[in-house]
Amino acid sequence: MKRNENFVLKELMGSFVLVPVGEAAMNLNGVITLNETAKFLWDAAEGEFEVNDLIDAVIAEYEVDIQTATEGVEIFLKRMKEEGCIE
Repeated sequence: MKRNENFVLKELMGSFVLVPVGEAAMNLNGVITLNETAKFLWDAAEGEFEVNDLIDAVIAEYEVDIQTATEGVEIFLKRMKEEGCIE
């Protein structure tokens, strides 16, 4: 998997958002707000990555068990795929 390059991470007034640019701007009217964990996962998803890469990153960063990390990553990836942010 990889991030869609037509989404740019921006910080606006203390919040992090994904802003669609180029082709993505035609399909999505607005921005996607990220919480702290989603922003962390977006940063961790740089380049080509596998689901397990993100799970391992969450476990290392937040010191949670594998089940909690897996559930969080799956929710993040589902939403990002639905919005077209992850290919």
